[in-house]
Amino acid sequence: MQSPQPETFAAFLAWLNTQGPQRKVIGLMAEFAAMAGSRRIEFIRLTLPQIDDELGRIRLMRAKQHGGSVRVEKVMITAGMEDLVRRLRALERPDGCLHVFTTRDGNPYTDDGFASTWQRAMTKALEDKIIPRRFTFHDLRAYYTTQHKDQYGGLPELHADMKTTARVYDRSRVSTRKGLK
Repeated sequence: MQSPQPETFAAFLAWLNTQGPQRKVIGLMAEFAAMAGSRRIEFIRLTLPQIDDELGRIRLMRAKQHGGSVRVEKVMITAGMEDLVRRLRALERPDGCLHVFTTRDGNPYTDDGFASTWQRAMTKALEDKIIPRRFTFHDLRAYYTTQHKDQYGGLPELHADMKTTARVYDRSRVSTRKGLK
């Protein structure tokens, strides 16, 4: 499996943004997953108070807890993430609603509701030739890992064992190494 290429992903996000309010929300969720490396289950019910502009981080709970331990994840708000946060805060939501990603009636997405909206959008994007091949939402975690490695020179901490992150999510097509002095 391969994660989408940056230009393909950008075209898909731009297209989703023109497809109506619910697909726009799905696009923002995809963008969040690609920028934060989080599983959908970790942010599908994200609330506005979890986004701390003052400290510059977004607080999430890791979905897979092992041995009864609780693992908090703090996603640092970078310049790109700051722009995404601004657009997320600007989404229309009912008064008093604190959820970031909401359906048209102001409720947070269910897994089934998200999955059906994602699949319909993916099918239409293929039909419209916006993307060359289907990719899963989970592939965006690999996209994040690959882009993180390219930008920062190392893999992000997604698992307790970095070998798991490398084996499952690193989909780099180019290896970089130093020559001898």
